[in-house]
Amino acid sequence: MAEKETCDVIVIGGGSAAFEAAVSARQSGAEKVVMVEKAPEAEYGGNARFSHTGFRFCHDGKDEIRAFIPDVDAELFAAMEIKPYTEEEFLGDLNRVTEGLIDEDLAAALTAESNAAAHWALATGIKWIPEKYATVDGRHHFEPGRAIQTLGGGKGQLGQWREIAAGLGIDLRFDSRVGAVYGTDRRMEGVRVSSEAGEYDLMANATIACAGGFQANPEMRARYLGENADLLKVRGSKHDTGEVLAMIMGLGAKATGHWQGAHQTPIDAGAPRFETPVREDGRGNAMNRYDYCHGITVNSLGRRFFDEGESFHSYTYAKTGRAVRSQPGNIAYQIFDQKGIAMFRHGPDFPATFEQAGTIEELAAKAGLNPEIVAHTVTEYNHAVADDVPFDPSKLDGKCTTGITPPKSNWAQKIDAPPYRAYPVSGGITFTFGGLAVNTEAEVLNTSNQPIRGLYASGDIIGLFYHNYPSCTGQTRNLVFSLKAGANAAALGN
Repeated sequence: MAEKETCDVIVIGGGSAAFEAAVSARQSGAEKVVMVEKAPEAEYGGNARFSHTGFRFCHDGKDEIRAFIPDVDAELFAAMEIKPYTEEEFLGDLNRVTEGLIDEDLAAALTAESNAAAHWALATGIKWIPEKYATVDGRHHFEPGRAIQTLGGGKGQLGQWREIAAGLGIDLRFDSRVGAVYGTDRRMEGVRVSSEAGEYDLMANATIACAGGFQANPEMRARYLGENADLLKVRGSKHDTGEVLAMIMGLGAKATGHWQGAHQTPIDAGAPRFETPVREDGRGNAMNRYDYCHGITVNSLGRRFFDEGESFHSYTYAKTGRAVRSQPGNIAYQIFDQKGIAMFRHGPDFPATFEQAGTIEELAAKAGLNPEIVAHTVTEYNHAVADDVPFDPSKLDGKCTTGITPPKSNWAQKIDAPPYRAYPVSGGITFTFGGLAVNTEAEVLNTSNQPIRGLYASGDIIGLFYHNYPSCTGQTRNLVFSLKAGANAAALGN
């Protein structure tokens, strides 16, 4: 094979952000767009492969959303409650969960351009279905800003993008690892690619880095995320090991985002160490354990340690895994009675690791916990539950506990309807928050805050979030910045 090759635009990666960037570049006039994907064909797709890939974006409400889901039955659609989601609400959510640390300009760009980016994906050919919802009195309620996900989940989305990319003549190369980047802190020139056929240089006027973060690299997790982070189970792709991120920083790119933070969620304690599988219907990862809002969670000592009802799970799940990780042995137990089990998002009988018993004491013994302590914890919790506030899962209902620490701020129901269940969970990691600094044009910045000419980035490789993030914002971030990156790279490449 040739030792040197040229193209208009290089895209590093093969996940949703990479496909979006490549398609944007091709649509914007770049003639030869090459995607170099580290993973073999059977494993391509980055973290999207293990996600349901929901999208949070600004919209005017039910009538606008109908354009994304035209095939939904008219009777079902009529029963849906889909409220508008404004730029102010989206920006408020971003600032609240990141504790005000998200970059103001990037947050403003993300919220302002989220609607146009979602419509671009729709117009380009991506198909959608409704998100999960809560049904109350025959009405289907959606969480704010989250009304749709891609058909077939993450794998379905990747398949759609691959078909679109093929139709545009985009050159997708699997098993093609970037071994070196060529350039300086002022100019990106190309990459060294290691493929099964050999090594070669791939040069271009523009390169878009969509290679993901470092969640699958135990050394980097230990270095940046803290104690026992190297032992975390990886819910996302095993191929996101951070070497492209490190190489680009080695050129002089600026680092930003929360380097001690990550998307860490509660997952089944029996989950595999890497790449936890998605559900067959594409509606989420099979190992997710996100129903904690409707029960209590205790550690191996039998004590509660966080507010299970702080907010909707979409605003808390990405930090709850960190709370679990901080407990002895990186393990906790989600405890439910039949009222809580009836609220499970995927129904009461989804496959999972759990114990069931007729009494709390028996349940604790089966789970390997101290029966006396767990029974005391449940009794203390039950006595603290407010009886004068109605339970309403469609909103933050204020049905809380009083007089105990930590409190439960919403959806606090007594655990008193047997048989009871205990689901063991551990903290799992999906993606990391530390990454490259970019501006609103998706240009990578150097340590002097100047754009590195010819270098753009999107996806998990950019540093954007701190502490936490509103669920499904990652996919929206990918769309917004990949669309920008592709258009700007094409203009430079031409």
